Amino acid sequence: MELRPIGVIHSPYKTKDEAPFQGRWAKELKESVIEVFEEYKDAMQGLENVKHIIVLYWFDRADRDKLKTITPWGPEEKGVFSTRSPSRPNPIAFSIGEIRKIEENKIYVLGLDALDKSPLIDIKVYSYDIDAIKRPRKRIVFNSALWDECVSFHGHSCPGLAIGYRAAEAAVLKLKLTFSEDEEVVCITENNACGVDAIQYILGCTFGKGNLIFKDRGKQAFTFFRRDTGEGVRIVLKDLPRKENREEWTEELLRMNVEDIFDFQPPKDDIPKKARIYPSLKCEICGEKASERSMRIKDGKIVCIDCFEKD
Repeated sequence: MELRPIGVIHSPYKTKDEAPFQGRWAKELKESVIEVFEEYKDAMQGLENVKHIIVLYWFDRADRDKLKTITPWGPEEKGVFSTRSPSRPNPIAFSIGEIRKIEENKIYVLGLDALDKSPLIDIKVYSYDIDAIKRPRKRIVFNSALWDECVSFHGHSCPGLAIGYRAAEAAVLKLKLTFSEDEEVVCITENNACGVDAIQYILGCTFGKGNLIFKDRGKQAFTFFRRDTGEGVRIVLKDLPRKENREEWTEELLRMNVEDIFDFQPPKDDIPKKARIYPSLKCEICGEKASERSMRIKDGKIVCIDCFEKD
């Protein structure tokens, strides 16, 4: 078998850490340039009438010895053939790119996750009628085990929990998040509904650690930040036609394309400051201790909120 590169991809991503999990799900779609070698330039004829293309390229910096991996959804290990991991015996990459313009032997596209100087293997036209599965039964990134764990943590399955699950799922892909051991990830939730439990379980955002901030706006909206980069995204539930049956609506939310569930916006809030530990003070009326930030002054005494509000 002979495989010959037909070109090279010039990309803004120089390392694996810079590249998004999925090019089309990146927070900001960046332009890549596909340079087709001169001897294959004639094969580009007709691309000027095409909007989207399937780009096959070689993950030349992938680990070819890896047969199992843990996806961003963890925690269970999976065979690489059941994932989109770049590490695999034959690291052939597949992306759908949106053509912006064509100049000579160069195609300017959005939506690739290729590293800079990746070898180009092939280009095919993308056909919605042929390539799109209108209602896929299950997304490849859906982790049923993780969903079951969220249900156990919350206590029951419901549409609200599914909304939080999908929001956390989208945040992981948009910002390349992992579980927050400390305050690496921050979430501002604009509601105190069921979905917050899924976010706590998946991303480790909790009130106790100070990286879950509640702003009571009554909206199904969540803002996620990465502290190390300062990147953030506000994820807002669309106005969707809901099913009367709660179980059916839950299944529908878990199955839908995330872009059909949420709007993705820049954060409207600044990234919160890191949690601060305050000393405890003793109330001079009841004798109970409370955080310094929650103490009040009443009749010249340092008192807790309960005693402050008493007549």
